[in-house]
Amino acid sequence: MKTNEDAFENDDDIDEMEEDSSIDDEAAELDKWEDEGSEEQGSASGSRRSVTAGNGYGALVRLGRSRGWVTVEEINDHLPESAVRTAENVQEITEALGRLSIKVFETRPDEDDLLITGNGVDEAEDIDEDDAAAMLTPEESAGLSKDPLRAYLRGVGSHKLLTRAGEIEVAKSIEMFTGRLVSTLVQYPMAVAELCKMAETLKDTSVSVDTLVDGFTDNLEEVDAVSSDGDDIATDIGAAAMTADQLEEMRARVLDIFENCGRHLETVRANFGPKGDAEAYKAACAAIAELLAPVRFSVKVVTQLSEDISKHMDEVTTSLKNVRRVLADQCRMPQRATLDVINGDPTADGLFEAIAESETPWAPAVARNLGVLHEEQRHLRGFEERAMMTIASQRELARLLKLAQTNLMQAKARMIEANLRLVISIAKGYVNRGLAMTDLIQEGNLGLMKAVDKFEYRRGYKFSTYATWWVRQSVTRAVADFGNTIRIPVHMTESYNKIRRHKQHFLQEHGRQPTEQELADLAELPLAKVQLLTQAMRGVESIDAPIGDDEDATKLDFVRGDEHDDPSRAFQDRSMIECIKKSLDDLAPREAQVLRLRYGIGTNKDHTLEEVGHALGLTRERVRQIESAAIRKLRSPEFQERLRDYLTEN
Repeated sequence: MKTNEDAFENDDDIDEMEEDSSIDDEAAELDKWEDEGSEEQGSASGSRRSVTAGNGYGALVRLGRSRGWVTVEEINDHLPESAVRTAENVQEITEALGRLSIKVFETRPDEDDLLITGNGVDEAEDIDEDDAAAMLTPEESAGLSKDPLRAYLRGVGSHKLLTRAGEIEVAKSIEMFTGRLVSTLVQYPMAVAELCKMAETLKDTSVSVDTLVDGFTDNLEEVDAVSSDGDDIATDIGAAAMTADQLEEMRARVLDIFENCGRHLETVRANFGPKGDAEAYKAACAAIAELLAPVRFSVKVVTQLSEDISKHMDEVTTSLKNVRRVLADQCRMPQRATLDVINGDPTADGLFEAIAESETPWAPAVARNLGVLHEEQRHLRGFEERAMMTIASQRELARLLKLAQTNLMQAKARMIEANLRLVISIAKGYVNRGLAMTDLIQEGNLGLMKAVDKFEYRRGYKFSTYATWWVRQSVTRAVADFGNTIRIPVHMTESYNKIRRHKQHFLQEHGRQPTEQELADLAELPLAKVQLLTQAMRGVESIDAPIGDDEDATKLDFVRGDEHDDPSRAFQDRSMIECIKKSLDDLAPREAQVLRLRYGIGTNKDHTLEEVGHALGLTRERVRQIESAAIRKLRSPEFQERLRDYLTEN
């Protein structure tokens, strides 16, 4: 839902975490990269920022932060003409303000616009005002846009590392906000109905139960024994650590829970609406929430349900906007009265008829637009039937859902940002393998995000230990899929990496390259597989690569082409040969034989008159006469029609 979706403050449950006192060698090297990229501009940047905070950029930021929005006219008033000369410049300024949670409107927004879009006054408060103003300057944005990797590295260096205690604290926050998100989702009867459909698939034993459920919260309470210093290692939890018997027990429990949920859901459906029993409706909803409270749903299921609810609320918001537009723009109803309709019960019977029959100045206009209003009201009632909830209840739950999503994303972002250095250190080991450093970092970040979703702090190890495998797996797969023109299977790439490590170790110990048989023995692989891997991983070379110091020749120059580079010419030559053979076959046998020998048709070379006469037992003059007679026949209209195209061509 769009209403008030951006106007949420950061939850106070996430406290400030300590910075790791010991930074590893990779992080130190990263700092060195950043320092090298910024030393030359350090003093100039500092002076520039001190100035920009006091000029129009700083004033614009202060204005936007004070109320959460600015207008395009205010941007033009505060910034120099050179900064807003083109539409692209204005767009860049708008995007920079958006990163500071400052919205940009074409005109001054009214309360209804702010209610629908929200406002982010309290977002991004941790950014210093001087830094915020500097983000808007064209010099700053231009310098970073020229080298995106440098800009990324600068951003990575600003994030604090987490201690083990800090990681546990953030992981607990992620777990808490995930629980809030799920508890909000299961208050939607339509979401419960979708969960019941998913649970039906679990009756097929070939479907894994962990596709829907990852465990139960009562298991967490039993193993929640991680001490504050993290010395105790708790028992493995979650579906990934369960035995086959435990998974079957969980399947039976899940099916029993959703069987009961299905019965309560029918009660909810039967008692929704003005004719239903409100107490029975509330009791059934409470029973469903109690049944699903201990269930830990998989990340994929939670994401899918959140997306479904968001799409549904987008449709609701669109319909409400249509009602507001008709009442406010076409009927000239005052803003406060319009919001009372929107925020009240817009599906109530006789709502718009009562407004049309009132003594207000806008009543006649409402009466003229009753058809359009009734159509939108019909849509809203359809949304209520689908969700089995009133529009007002849906909007309130959507607000809580958005708040939980925002807090959950912030907690995950905190864990991700604290481990970006780990991704860079791993990605450096895969350079020069077909992918740019930026692509390697991007793929590694995808693996890092998966690690955050699956991390279980109760197992006792640090997050970086757990995330290393996910990051390396993501980078390795990307190199295998996109690094080469010819894709090498991932398992072959992993086997080759194993051989390469043994090869480097052997070289360090013996001072020479190992033979293929020695590599096979070290890697415990068949010799044939070692030879296959060595050939497969040779890589692909460009045929346009230069050869020699002068680079005036390429490998393509040394590749022999076909006799006929032009396929159409080759086809024409074959057609001409066939026509000539057919024409010779229509001549007398001796005439055809003389022409074949005379002009080398079907032989290695052509022959003189004497050579032809000697071969056929004829005199030189007789051979000439036969040749002349044969050529005259070929020039006749009958033969000329067949050979005309080739005669004119040549």
